[in-house]
Amino acid sequence: MEVSQNFHLNSKHSAGGGGFRLTSTELTAYAVISFVVVLWFHYKWSRRHFERVAAKMTGPPSYPIIGSGLEFVGTPQQVIERIIKLFEIYGSEPFKIWLGTSLGVTICKPEDVQIVLNSSKALEKDKFYKFFKNTVGEGLFSAPVNKWRKHRRLITPVFNANLLDQFFPVFNERNQILTRSLKKELGKTQPFDLWDYIANTTLDIICQTAMGYKLDTQLNKESEFAEALTKASELDSMRIYKPWLYPDIIFSIYRKLTGLHKVYKTLHALPNQVIKEMKETYTQRKMKNKNNTIDDTDGDKKHFKGFLDTLLELNEAGANFSDEELRDEVVTMMIGGSETSAITLCFCLLMLAIHQEIQDKVYDEIFEVLGDGDQTITIEDTTKLVYLEQCLRETLRLYPVGPMILRQLQDDVKIFSGDHTLPKGTTCVISPICTHHIPELYPNSWSYNPDNFDAENVNKRHKYSFIAFSGGPRGCIGSKYAMLSMKVLVSTFLRNYSVHTDIKLSDIKLKLDLLMRSANGYPVTIRPRDRRPTYKKN
Repeated sequence: MEVSQNFHLNSKHSAGGGGFRLTSTELTAYAVISFVVVLWFHYKWSRRHFERVAAKMTGPPSYPIIGSGLEFVGTPQQVIERIIKLFEIYGSEPFKIWLGTSLGVTICKPEDVQIVLNSSKALEKDKFYKFFKNTVGEGLFSAPVNKWRKHRRLITPVFNANLLDQFFPVFNERNQILTRSLKKELGKTQPFDLWDYIANTTLDIICQTAMGYKLDTQLNKESEFAEALTKASELDSMRIYKPWLYPDIIFSIYRKLTGLHKVYKTLHALPNQVIKEMKETYTQRKMKNKNNTIDDTDGDKKHFKGFLDTLLELNEAGANFSDEELRDEVVTMMIGGSETSAITLCFCLLMLAIHQEIQDKVYDEIFEVLGDGDQTITIEDTTKLVYLEQCLRETLRLYPVGPMILRQLQDDVKIFSGDHTLPKGTTCVISPICTHHIPELYPNSWSYNPDNFDAENVNKRHKYSFIAFSGGPRGCIGSKYAMLSMKVLVSTFLRNYSVHTDIKLSDIKLKLDLLMRSANGYPVTIRPRDRRPTYKKN
């Protein structure tokens, strides 16, 4: 009786001798907890395929929500150092790396790289590529698969030998300006940064070949477009390292509050204007032609046909590119063909400055092909510059401009290593910086050795041992353009100057923003070339 009374007195939840009654607050709390528990179990169940694969792999530490994000916190130099360190720790076997709550699996071995890059289930770019859309829109680089398929099919035939041959007068003209501009550095003992000259040259070349527009940053460095291009790249890369800016609406507000939205507006203003003017010119030329086709002659002068011209011709044939799509493809080509080439050229010339014996060998080949005159280089000449191409490829191997390629699987894909089946939704992190430094493929992989790319050594290796231009159906469409333009610049440079530096290979430090580049620039000095083959010198 006493126990019953005590129970009655101490319980505020009894009623009419019945059981407990919960307050509305308690009911809400229990409902929320139950809902969270159900959500958690549903979340874990839906991710069981990822968890199963991840359990079989090693990888860096992971934490809730941020995943392995702490590995990528720091300065651009610290980030690339940590990425390289990860590959030193885990080797070339696949390892897991949680990208927030998404499973990432690194793919380094050429056999696995080939499977992923050639799979129809791995054509979609990862969601991180959306950060570039403010700059390049939905061009071939960042377009979703459906749009990419259509545009790639239409644009691929554009990059034929005839179009590339038309670009050579532009290559030669712009490199002659480079040669004249460099004269001010002769006789100086203090090194200058190659970037200050090379970047302007590649930008002027790509503007003229892509849009038919002479930007002239080599002669007039005060260019709003060039400045906007640099700032847009910095802004996109900054966003990658600041997760709070990932949501588009937050980033949009941030841009407006800081005034940075003007950067993208300025970047797109020039292509938009050029497209408008060229469409008008294109229509006028067509109207003047009795056969209702494009007149490629202007008196005795042949009309220069650039990338944008060919896109407009495709439109006439029924491609139906909108003005926005034209702009996106042109800007994609311009960014892909300017900074990437500039970085590779600066690294290549720096390597030749460090390795004088290799520079001499390159020059001897140039002298053998072009002689000691001032004739301009042709597309046929470039095919004979075999050792120079080896040097460029070795530069791209050692310092791949894009050290990471991210693909999101649209279905399960099985790879050789570890007999893993990667589930749909996995992000495949394909890493040229890892593949290019596998010791079994490239002995002394952090040294500079152009012989890695002589015919005999290339034939010994798997085709996907070199992926500087990616590979498979979604590989770089402008790889031939890039190689030709870089051959012209390096050969023109070395015909006029020898390049020198006091730094060593071990002094070079890397940094990663959107692209991988030298953290301390590309310091060199130059001397006039006496235009004699080095092998004849005493």
